[in-house]
Amino acid sequence: MTDDEIRDMERRTRRYFYDDGFVEIAVGLLFLLLGGYFFADVALPAGSRIKSWLDASLVLVVLAGVCLVGRLVRFLKHRITYPRTGYVAYKKKEATPRRRVGAALSGGVIGAALAALFAASPSSRAWLPAINGVVLALACFFFARRTEVGRFYILAAASAIIGTGVALAGIGDTKGISLYYGVFGATVLLSGLAAFRLYLRGSRTHAEGGHER
Repeated sequence: MTDDEIRDMERRTRRYFYDDGFVEIAVGLLFLLLGGYFFADVALPAGSRIKSWLDASLVLVVLAGVCLVGRLVRFLKHRITYPRTGYVAYKKKEATPRRRVGAALSGGVIGAALAALFAASPSSRAWLPAINGVVLALACFFFARRTEVGRFYILAAASAIIGTGVALAGIGDTKGISLYYGVFGATVLLSGLAAFRLYLRGSRTHAEGGHER
């Protein structure tokens, strides 16, 4: 087998994981959850005990949501994808200290920037939807380059357009973030559902369970 054939096989293997759209469905649901979280934070009265709990639990909500996304994707793949088109064992890359430090620094910089904007003047906080949109657009763009899945480029553009549009519309900071995550979450969810429909059309059911490709 030539090097080009090996690289082509690796590319098809990476794309296969996203063929069913389950990652987008799960992430879209997470974004809708965040949209609901921020909406509740705005809608509840200032002295509400629930609002105080929400203000202190954002990190826990995000961590729990990320954990549930992974579990949901694994559940759906084991129930639907692997019995239909087989199982691919992916080689896990070892997390080196350099990668851990880089991830920690990136997260710290983003978190510090968002915290600074929340503490800034109302005019600065009004751009939070645009900042969220651009950050997630960059994430989708680099993810699309890594996986070579074309629809992720479309999601990158959608994220930037939605976030910037909400900010330019003059919608308040937290309310704007709620609207951004609600609209973008629905967009990601619809993208996943469309991919899942195409997957069902093109897949075939195996006679016996999942198997190694």
